[in-house]
Amino acid sequence: MLKKVILTLYVIIIGIAIGVIVVSMNRNEQGLIQFGNTILVEVESNVLEPKLVIGDLVLVNSKEQKVKEKDIITYFTLENQKSEIRTNEIAAITEDVNGVTIYSLKKEDGTIENIDNSCIIGTYKLSIPYAGTILNYILSKDGFLTVTLVPAIILFLIMLLKFVMEVIPKKQI
Repeated sequence: MLKKVILTLYVIIIGIAIGVIVVSMNRNEQGLIQFGNTILVEVESNVLEPKLVIGDLVLVNSKEQKVKEKDIITYFTLENQKSEIRTNEIAAITEDVNGVTIYSLKKEDGTIENIDNSCIIGTYKLSIPYAGTILNYILSKDGFLTVTLVPAIILFLIMLLKFVMEVIPKKQI
């Protein structure tokens, strides 16, 4: 029974390790995880609560760039001199004096942020609650160690101990 449990846990750990490798190898030029036209992004604000909250994983269609008012998009923005990725709903669409389309997005603090087409990563497909936090943790060095390496070593030591206990003959009284 113990062997089956340990074997099952090893299969799960190996599956997670392979998953981490596959996900890590599918990063695009911007460092985002991308499979075909789908990009995986963690939500980092509660601006669209209750539909999306911090930690949700959003699947973004990077091919569809035609957006309209009320669409949810993922985009690049500058915040504190640092490039950030945000997911938000388009509040309004206007054109500037040069004919460039401007998308207005309402921020958490109530202010409006304006972006153009060059900032848009893609449009919202679906979300998985809290999976963004889990995925980012597993992809981190600490997460990889605690989710795959440490449990694998512990299971190996249990199997080794069990093997040694069976091989060493028991003392007879």
